[in-house]
Amino acid sequence: MPSPSDVATSQSTPPVPDDVLERLADLGHVTATQRESFFKSIRMNVQTVFELDGLGRLGFANRGESLAGTAHALYDVIGNLSKRERLLIERVLEGKAKFIFDRISNKAIDAGIDGLEEAAYQLALLWSLVTGTRRPRLPSQPPDPPVAGRKSGTVEHWAFQKFVSDLLISTTVANGRLTLSRDYGTGNLIAAINVLKPYLPVDFVPTPLPIRTLQRIKAACSRAIKAVPDEDAS
Repeated sequence: MPSPSDVATSQSTPPVPDDVLERLADLGHVTATQRESFFKSIRMNVQTVFELDGLGRLGFANRGESLAGTAHALYDVIGNLSKRERLLIERVLEGKAKFIFDRISNKAIDAGIDGLEEAAYQLALLWSLVTGTRRPRLPSQPPDPPVAGRKSGTVEHWAFQKFVSDLLISTTVANGRLTLSRDYGTGNLIAAINVLKPYLPVDFVPTPLPIRTLQRIKAACSRAIKAVPDEDAS
């Protein structure tokens, strides 16, 4: 039986030709001094796509979907505990039987329920990465209120959305820019995706392209980049 690494590389990552990378850099207005690091970043992004696709071919993403959903649900439940419920759990973790829960309640670091929530976050993050579901909120962010029937952690075409995010970030870090017209569904972001499409797994890029999803990804990346402090400005 092939190992995960064997399957993940069975559809080997095709090298992205230099002329394609140059065309991509031209589309993103990446300057000559930034192109070497930009090319390296794009090659890494494409390799990640094939590794995620390899996990999907193993069937791991499908088999792990219920586990990922459970991890997200547990994390959400802990985040939505009332003050009274949190105090009750604290008493259990810090009571006479706390040795039973020493892995989640360590007296030395006084983790308590915060440690429990952090552990749940890390589990949710781990399974979101290996099963292609959305990443959990950060522990510092408030949880969504519980909604009956909501399936936690599912996002359509997650790997493709990650690829687009990586492409936008790689271009921005290289002081370039990829545009997208909200009104007409045009721009060099779409052109850049199509340039790389032949070097991605078969059927990886949705047809037609989900323009609204691309708009959301672009807006989210812009917000994330603006939130990062500018070291040169200090």
